[in-house]
Amino acid sequence: MTVQNNEIIACDECKNGGCMIKFCHVDWLAFANEKKTQKLFRKGQHVFLEGNPVFGVFFIQQGKVKVTASNFNGKKQIVRLAGDGHILGHRGYTGETYPIDAFTLEDSCICFFDNQTLYDLFMENPMFSFEMMMFYSKELRKSEQRNKFFAQMTVEEKIIFTLLYMESTFGINALDKAINVTLSRQEIAEIAGTNAEQVSRTITSLNEKGFIRLVGKKILIMDAEGLKKKITRYRIGLL
Repeated sequence: MTVQNNEIIACDECKNGGCMIKFCHVDWLAFANEKKTQKLFRKGQHVFLEGNPVFGVFFIQQGKVKVTASNFNGKKQIVRLAGDGHILGHRGYTGETYPIDAFTLEDSCICFFDNQTLYDLFMENPMFSFEMMMFYSKELRKSEQRNKFFAQMTVEEKIIFTLLYMESTFGINALDKAINVTLSRQEIAEIAGTNAEQVSRTITSLNEKGFIRLVGKKILIMDAEGLKKKITRYRIGLL
């Protein structure tokens, strides 16, 4: 994590090329910078909780976050992973309360824009509005694909999808080539819609077959193409 304490980074100096705020006109970029709140969230800290009032939307400047939702039994399930440049809380925008939670997986620098600021940016910046519209469209399509295909997938296929999803969201560590995030077997199970025991068995099997390699808690993808071929018939988006 390069951001220390509450060091404020201006929008026009931010090196996060994936942030959609940068699609605003330069004058409105200055306006957004003036209106935003930037905060460093420590690992394991909640960004917002399910049921909290919606005051705006969060943009991840740098960090890793898991988004969870409660099922009918009140049990939490991870429904999304988010990294640099991604948006949080957009499902609650224009609503009264957030239908999900967001917790940091590592120290994360996150910017917050209140509802009125977002409204002003939408009304005056067509490129920003268009990019946000495309983001919502992609999110809806991915959600529909996942709901459709997860019902047909085997346990192994669900876990393979989850490992590739982790890799596509957070990338690969340049030093050891491991997936650039460490999730517990239970967290992987929550994404895959299975249980920790099945995750452990499947990961062990994939390791023995050479698709992945385990180094402590880290998972190295050794044969990404081989894994993708196992789920290619589903044509399901990862990012």
